[in-house]
Amino acid sequence: MKFGLVDRQGYVPDMNYGSSGRELACFVPSDYDFEQVEYNNGEGAVKIDGHIWRFFFTHEGIGVELVEGIVKLQEAQTFLNNVKEHIWGHKHQEVQVFISGMTPD
Repeated sequence: MKFGLVDRQGYVPDMNYGSSGRELACFVPSDYDFEQVEYNNGEGAVKIDGHIWRFFFTHEGIGVELVEGIVKLQEAQTFLNNVKEHIWGHKHQEVQVFISGMTPD
């Protein structure tokens, strides 16, 4: 399942990528233990609690896709809200979280 994080004004902060092998720390909140499984040109995938999440840029903002594993909608919502706060900060209220589509099996 794909999700989108979109600022109503089109603002995406500068991403501060992590060190080699952990570049995607810029997407993942610090209280999540993750393993980076793919990285290419500012985008990629991480494994968190047995689930693989892919992060990528869209025309509107940042895309997040659950590519492996099953989570409850509430768990996905909590994770996405934590990612949103990690990237934009807790005071930034203009960012919308939405389901952007499903991936084919």
